[in-house]
Amino acid sequence: MNQVITQHGWGLDQSYWDNYKFEFQINGWHWQDNERGYYSKNINQAKWIQNNLNNQIKMILCHSLGFHLIQENLLDEASHVVFINSFNNFLPSSKQRNLIYRSLKRMEKKIMLFEAEAVLKEFIRRSFLPNNMDINFQNMFYKNLESLNNNLLLNDLKKLYIDKNSFKSFEKNCNVIIINSKNDLILDQDSSDDFIELLNNALTKKPTLIELENQGHCLTNLNFYQIIKRTLNNKYEK
Repeated sequence: MNQVITQHGWGLDQSYWDNYKFEFQINGWHWQDNERGYYSKNINQAKWIQNNLNNQIKMILCHSLGFHLIQENLLDEASHVVFINSFNNFLPSSKQRNLIYRSLKRMEKKIMLFEAEAVLKEFIRRSFLPNNMDINFQNMFYKNLESLNNNLLLNDLKKLYIDKNSFKSFEKNCNVIIINSKNDLILDQDSSDDFIELLNNALTKKPTLIELENQGHCLTNLNFYQIIKRTLNNKYEK
């Protein structure tokens, strides 16, 4: 039995994955979502289902900040990790660094002034550009805003502008797939490139890079299962 465990990024919840999980499930994958709890007290940390199958896939899907939110023990046991618009340091080393830092500080100030709802609406809107939000996701997102956890949202925002000198460890023999959007308005290209370089240096197996046209920081209108299936088939055929 193949398994998937997901970790959403900042400002999102597990409903981000709703459009992707169904096709995995009907093809026999066991799917679990980590829930950070920005909109609910129902925090969830998934666990691998233990069995004696040596050839099963244990796949983690991390979106954006999700790499820094997921439990290290899950990464240690994962056979495959998919990084979607992810990073080690959100702030780039390029000349855009100060601009992005000031933007984060403005967001922080607004959240402290109890304007988190407006901050999130603009952040999520920009995250999906150049596409529109899926209507079902949008309805769920707007409803979730009624029970927002301001403190958790603020604390996790601060993770974005803290430089990390160390690289979060996971199995060096892990199969890694990196999915980057070509039209990402949230994550700076230099931060993305630095992350790819770190992975290339840290892993035994070279990561597979997939670049998506006409996609923003948050993916939409994709057959995600087919992308993963095709990538896995190509790796095993080589």
